[in-house]
Amino acid sequence: MSTTTSFAQQQAIASAVDAEAIARDTLAFVELTSETGDEGRGSAFLAELLQREGFDVEEDPFLTGRPNIYARVPGAGGGPCLAFNGHTDTIPVGACHPPRRDGDWILGRGTEDMKGGLVAMVHGAAALRRAGIDLAGDLWLTGVVGHETPVGKKEGPKRLIEHLLSGQIPATAILIVEGPCAVWSASLGSALFSITAFADREPIHTIKVPYADNPVRWLGVLLAEFDDLEASFAGGTHHVLCGRHQLNVGIIRAGDWFNRLPVEWQVTGTRRWTPGSTCADARMEMETLCADLAARSGLRFEVELANDREPFETPADHPLVTALLDAGEADRGTRPDIVGMGLVGDANLYANDGGVSTVYYGPEHETAHSDVERVSAKRLAHCARVYAMAAAGFCGVCRQ
Repeated sequence: MSTTTSFAQQQAIASAVDAEAIARDTLAFVELTSETGDEGRGSAFLAELLQREGFDVEEDPFLTGRPNIYARVPGAGGGPCLAFNGHTDTIPVGACHPPRRDGDWILGRGTEDMKGGLVAMVHGAAALRRAGIDLAGDLWLTGVVGHETPVGKKEGPKRLIEHLLSGQIPATAILIVEGPCAVWSASLGSALFSITAFADREPIHTIKVPYADNPVRWLGVLLAEFDDLEASFAGGTHHVLCGRHQLNVGIIRAGDWFNRLPVEWQVTGTRRWTPGSTCADARMEMETLCADLAARSGLRFEVELANDREPFETPADHPLVTALLDAGEADRGTRPDIVGMGLVGDANLYANDGGVSTVYYGPEHETAHSDVERVSAKRLAHCARVYAMAAAGFCGVCRQ
C-alpha cells in the first residue's frame, strides 16, 4: 500500500475528470428544487447520479420521502476509511436568479451551497475508478437532508452520526465538500441566546410610573454591558484560524402598548466562542452578568441558550489535512491555505458528537444564501481532482 500517488496516477486522475460533465450535472441538479423539508427530489438525483457512475447506493428512509443517501467504494483492505459528505437540501429558492450557465459560471439556488460540491464528489470518486486506482481503505459518499435551519433540525447529519457511532459507516475522517477553496479546519462554537427580564408587577398606564422606575431602562444597561463584553473580546486572545469570541443581537422585544408599562422584555442573539471554550463557559458568563443586573435592578432574569454547537479544530498535521494539501498542490502547483471560519456547520456535529475528525474543502464560499448564488465550473473540476487525489492519499493506494 502507498499513501502517495505517483505523477502518473495524478495525471490519470486529471484525465479522468470531465469538467463539462460536472458542469452539466450541476446545472441539472440545481434545476431540480430540493428545499429543506422537501428535499426528496435532491436525494433521488444524487442516488441516480451515483448509480449512473457505477456505485451501489443505499437509501436510508428514516424520514418519509427524505432519505439520506450513502454509497460505499470498497477498499482492498489495510487502509483507513474516509467519508465524503454534503447536504442535498437548500434554503428556499426565493428571489434567486433562475438556474442557467453563463460561461464558467453556473447560477441558481444550491450551486455553491452545495449541489456543485456533491456532483464534484461523485465525479472525483468515479475518476479513481476510470483511472484504474484501487484504494486500500473504504471510501463512503454520503448526502444528508435537513441541514438548513430553522426548517431543518440537522436530522440528516444526526442520522449519519448514529451510523458513525455504531460502526455501520466506520469513517476515521470526514471531508465535507463545500466551503472555501482551502482546507477549512476550524470553526467557532455558537448558541442562540435569549435573556428575559421580568419586573414581577402588573402592567399599568405609564402616567402612573416615573420613567426612572420603568423596567425597560435596564434593557439599555444590558446592551451597554454587551458593548463592554464585545470590547473585551476584541482586545482578548484571537484564535489563529477562526478569530475571536463574538456576541451580537438580532431581536429585541419589549412592551405591548405605547402607554402601558413594559413589565417584561427580551433580548435574543448569537454568542460564538473559540476552540478551547465551551457552551457552559458562555452560559456562566451570561448568568453572572444577569445576576449582577438583577441585584442592581430588582428585576428577575432568565437565561436560555439553544441550538448550541461546540467548536471544532482538526490539527494541521492530521493525515486528511496533509492529503488535501498534497492534492491541492499536485493539481494547482501551490499548496492550499489552511483556514478557519466563524461559521458553524455540520463539522461541529461530526467532530464533537460523532467523534470523527472533519474538515471542509469546496469550490468557494462567497455567494451562499444570496440571490446571486453561483459556482465556477473550473473550480468544481479542480475540487473533483482534489477529492480523488486526497482519497488516494488518505485511504492509501494498492500497489500495482
